[in-house]
Amino acid sequence: MRIRLEQFRQARSIHGGLRGWLLASLVVRFSRLPIPWASVRRKVFGKLYGGKYPALNENELEKPLVDFRSINELFARGVRPELRPVCNDPNVIVSPVDGCVQDIGRLQDDTVLTVKGLNYVISSLCPEIDIESFRDGHFAILFLSPRDCHRVFSPADGVLTRMTHVPGHRLLVHPSHQTADYPVFTLNERLIMELETSQGRLLVIMVAGWGVGNITHPFPVTLRISPRRVSVTELSPARSLQRGDWMATFELGSTAIVLTEKDRIHQTVLSRDDVVRYGQALFHTHDGQNAQEAVK
Repeated sequence: MRIRLEQFRQARSIHGGLRGWLLASLVVRFSRLPIPWASVRRKVFGKLYGGKYPALNENELEKPLVDFRSINELFARGVRPELRPVCNDPNVIVSPVDGCVQDIGRLQDDTVLTVKGLNYVISSLCPEIDIESFRDGHFAILFLSPRDCHRVFSPADGVLTRMTHVPGHRLLVHPSHQTADYPVFTLNERLIMELETSQGRLLVIMVAGWGVGNITHPFPVTLRISPRRVSVTELSPARSLQRGDWMATFELGSTAIVLTEKDRIHQTVLSRDDVVRYGQALFHTHDGQNAQEAVK
């Protein structure tokens, strides 16, 4: 009950009080309903983007703005692929999302240390997963604002072998709302995708935030999901992916966390507070002469 009250308090605060929270809740509830007229869609979308949130760059959209038939469809939109070139250096792990680097660095044994002073033990962040090889590995925490593309892409060539769903709450994932009393990444609902790659095992953790009603995939997959216990789905056969392949979508906003195994990363390419685009180099896994080219 205490966490639910905090979830409500945070949501009310970020939406400017009770009235704003009620309006935002209605928008979330009806976000999947089609808006039949193009002129109305443009007005509604303009209230959200350019009103409540920063305006979208319409030149990036995969199709004209008025062709998105619902708020949810616009939120889960794609970006024109030529505007997101995927780094093709085989010694690079790329960002799986558009967003901002909230934190990046090395795990201290089994602990993610964040700029907010919150320590996350990866066994609690990733239950039902063998985390031994991730001790002293690297991590990146990538915050997606409402303006960002909310699709999640593979950070490397490999196979998607396993998905773990962890039930939880919907506290705000915005960095300004994260506190030691409410460690959002272990309290919130999340989906952990495990990949086997030439750079070792990678974990991509999708952490649901306020308003996130669903996580979907662009390919058929039947997830076992329980509101009360951790659920594990083994993919059989495993799903082959190339870096930059679309593998999941947040419907409304959230955060993605990438974990790598120990002794795989030579250097981090980005720094805290950097803006990042999917397909952009995140980590370099080899001390090669082309490290600088990988950043570009």
